[in-house]
Amino acid sequence: RKFYNYREGELGPDQLRQHTRKVKMMTMLSEQQRDYDIAVVPAQLGMRHRGRSVRRAREVFMVHEFGLGAYEGGIILLTHPERLVHVDNLWMDLPGDEFAPVAGERFSEAPYFVFVSGGVGFDANVVDNAGGGSGSASGLLPQ
Repeated sequence: RKFYNYREGELGPDQLRQHTRKVKMMTMLSEQQRDYDIAVVPAQLGMRHRGRSVRRAREVFMVHEFGLGAYEGGIILLTHPERLVHVDNLWMDLPGDEFAPVAGERFSEAPYFVFVSGGVGFDANVVDNAGGGSGSASGLLPQ
């Protein structure tokens, strides 16, 4: 299906980076699953944090929960094409990554995926925005 990257040319390391909590948790997950060829990450795609801003979702994460980023969200959409097929589908905020709208400046936004024009759109928005049509996707370390 169609893919619309509204941040094309703006995804270098000076504008998109992984959140430190995600890096820490993914490192722990890798250690737990180091003898395997594929990592299994239990996840939820936004319903748990529906209507919360990315900032608030990060504040209320459980101790073993972390935000998914653009890479993980993209993999989910590739392996689950039934996700984001209608305008009423829950948008997927990606609190595991941080985005700086101006290269080299403050990382004040987070990326998200949305259904748009018969396809999937990728963009970023300020972490303080909250809306009932979106929710932060998160992963969980197995207990």
